[in-house]
Parts: sequence; C-alpha cells; structure tokens
Amino acid sequence: MPRDQHEQRARRLREAMLNLGPTFVKIGQVLSTRPDLVPQVYAEEFAVLQDAIPAGPYREMIPALAEDVGYHSYDDFDPEPIAGGSLAQVYRATYQGKQVVVKVRRPGIKDLIETDLRIIRRLVPLALFLAPDRFSFSLRNMADDFERIILEELDFEREAQMMEEIRENFAADENETVTIPRVFRDVCSERVLTMEYAEGTKVTDLEELEAKGYDPENVARRVANAYFTMGLDHGVYHGDPHPGNLAVDDDGRIVFYDFGMSGRFTPAMQASVINLYLAAVNRDVESIIDELVALGALDPDADRAAVGHVLELVIDDLEGSGDVNWQQIIDVVVGMLREFPFRIPPDVMLVIRVGSIGEGVLRQLDPEFNILAAAQAFLREHGFLQRAARMKLAEAQSDIETSLWALLRLPTKLDRELDAREQERTVIPQEIAQSQRRQTRSIGYAILAGGTFVASGLALSVSQISATVGIVVALGFTILFIHSSRQQRR
Repeated sequence: MPRDQHEQRARRLREAMLNLGPTFVKIGQVLSTRPDLVPQVYAEEFAVLQDAIPAGPYREMIPALAEDVGYHSYDDFDPEPIAGGSLAQVYRATYQGKQVVVKVRRPGIKDLIETDLRIIRRLVPLALFLAPDRFSFSLRNMADDFERIILEELDFEREAQMMEEIRENFAADENETVTIPRVFRDVCSERVLTMEYAEGTKVTDLEELEAKGYDPENVARRVANAYFTMGLDHGVYHGDPHPGNLAVDDDGRIVFYDFGMSGRFTPAMQASVINLYLAAVNRDVESIIDELVALGALDPDADRAAVGHVLELVIDDLEGSGDVNWQQIIDVVVGMLREFPFRIPPDVMLVIRVGSIGEGVLRQLDPEFNILAAAQAFLREHGFLQRAARMKLAEAQSDIETSLWALLRLPTKLDRELDAREQERTVIPQEIAQSQRRQTRSIGYAILAGGTFVASGLALSVSQISATVGIVVALGFTILFIHSSRQQRR
C-alpha cells in the first residue's frame, strides 16, 4: 500500500482516538513509541495526540484543589492554564511568597480510565485471536504494560517522589549542570502536584540561546550527558524529552519539566544496556541475544540460530549505511525482529522514546549530533567501558579457574573409572588389563597436560597468578605422562 494511503489511515485512527477520550488518546501516545507493533508512519501520527487535547474549564479543577490541598493554601492562583494534556492541566500560582506551578488531574479521569481498561482487557483475547502469530508476544504483554504506565502517570505522588529522587541525585553535581524543580509536599496529593516555577529558555529557541551567549552544540552535549547520567549512573531518569520539557536557565543549567513519564533501571538492567552496546560494537551476536532475553525483549524460547542470522544481517545493513542515527537503528532492528516473539518492555520503551525524541531535539541544536558517538564518549569518560571489560575478564578468570580445578580432580575420577572397567573385564588376562590401563592413563595425562597449558595461556591475559598455577599443574601432568609412558614400555 502506498505511503499516502497509510498516512490517511493513520490520521483517521488518530481522530477516532481523540473522539474516544483520554484512555484511547493515551493508547495512541503509547503506540507512538511501540515500533514493534505499529509502522513508523502511524507512530509519527499518533505522536501528535498530546498536543491535540483542548483545555478544560477551571471550575472543574477546583474540587481536586479544595479537597486535596485546600483551595486557599495558595497566595494567588491564575485560573488560565499554561499547559494541558489528556490527564492533567497546569497552572501558575504563588505559594508562601514563591512562584510555583500546579499540576491538577482532570476530574473523573481515573474512574473513566479504569472503566476503559476493563473493556480493553476483555478485548485482548479477541485481538490475540485475530492478530498474526508474530504479534502475540507483544500483544500479550502490552495490555499489562499500558495499564501500569497510565496508572503510574495518574499518580502525582509517584511523580513527586521521582522528581525528589532525581533532584537529590544531581545535588552532588559540583558543576551544577542540571536543575530539577523543587516539590512542595505540603500542597501535593495523588491529584495535585505543586513545584517551584523554574524559568528558562526553551532548548530549541536557538536565537534566544545564542543571544544569551550559549553555544547550542554545547547545550546538546550537556542534555545528552544529563540523560546518560540519569539512566546509566543514577538509575532513575526523565522519560519525556520533547522541547517543551527542556530549557536552559540564566545560569546555563539544563532544566527538566514534567516527570509523569519517568523510569527506573535496576543495576541488572543498567548492566544489560551496557553489555548490549558492547556486544553490538564487537558484533557478538550470541551476547546480543543473551542481553535481549535478559531485558525481556526477546522470548527465551525464540529460535536463537534464526535470530542470530537476522541480527548479523542487521549489523551488516547498518554498517553499510554510513551515517546511522538512533531512529534508523530502531527501525531496522525492530523491522527485522518483527517475525519473532519480540516485544519492547515498558522500561526499554521509555529508553527508546528518550532516544528517538531526544535525538530529534538535539539535532535541532546541532544538526551533526550523533547520539551513539555521544553515548560511547560518555561510557568511556565515566569508566563504564573499562568496568564492563573488567567484568568480562573476571567472568573469564572464574571460568578458567573452575576448569583448572575440574582438571585437577579429573585424574582421581579417571582412576575410579579405570578400576571399575578393570573389574568388569575379568575375562581379560591381568597383564593385558594392566597394560591397557597404563596406556589409557598415559593418554589421559597427555590430554590434561596439553589442555592445562592452553588454559594457562588464556589465563595469562586475566591473571598471572592463575596462569602460574595452571603452568605448575600442566608440568605435573607432563611428569605423570612421562612416568606412565616409561612404565608402559617396561
């Protein structure tokens, strides 16, 4: 089907979602970040849903303010919203003499969404029945993923907690390169979030940035490094880097707004992301598959040989493309893996969203910006590559040491096995049995000596101690081989 027909269908679907209400608007927004389920042309159309929500009347917001934090808690409250979305609206106010921003959840939205979620859960089996088999893995998990995402975004207490945690993480930054608005807990609830008003210049307003003396290319690098620091160092990150949520204040610090979409990496996920990058750089297809399974993106029962073949094609395709960007990588990888039990878990989805939207914003600041090169520089400068290499060496050392100990125990096991075999072969004359035993033992010692020498050579790059122990053991096996061979000749 021609692209223009797909674009028309995507527009009609977007309009239908807008008419169906907030839940389906949010579904469209989530689908805009799910290239494993929808083609890019649909994802691009669904991405504009956030800006299509009309502002609701202020009088509808008063009950939440009055019941949760007290309507008269604020010194002053501007009833004209400064921003709005499918779930909430944002206002300016004054609290204890300070300029603040107040985010208020739309009335009745949670009940409406929970009703819609019940309907969606009932429709999932039908969708699974009608959808091609290759989408079943993604669809089975998407309903749960979506429910978790939207309920978390409805909970402003969670958003306040994430803001405070990220703010505290950056508090130790001596260079003070990032600003996270302070949260006023006294006037916060599940439906109301009050934070300080942090003024700044929109990151994509290049003329104003340059007028204030800021280099747009330097701003792009600092925004990228802030995201790398949040994700790979702190483990808690802002997940919605569109231009309206990023600014530069008068002190040159990067300001982040709106933490409704924010994520958390476990140490295991951080390690998997780094290992995935290293495996891709080294063209280690088996390790790439291992990390995709560890991240929950690939079904453990998937055909590894077939997935490996596809990944090799992906790497060849990307290496032959010259200038490769983040979105191109995602499109190619997901397009190739779409035939397998493959999905994008919520946390990985947020990372893809950050990379896709963030790269677009950063390229407005610096048309030559390469997010992959920036990631590599960050990993190198902050010791992540060296740390990952040390982990790999430690694993190799552990494997080699385990193999050496197994080799040390092998002669005893071999003796037992030979004794058992000798007892079974009672019909063979004793002299012949002893000769066969010595011959087998000599061969065993020779194999052990050769194997241990090879293992010691491999261990030398990891640990000189392990290599020395291995050489001593190998020499011992060599002596035993010589002694056994002489006995056999006699």
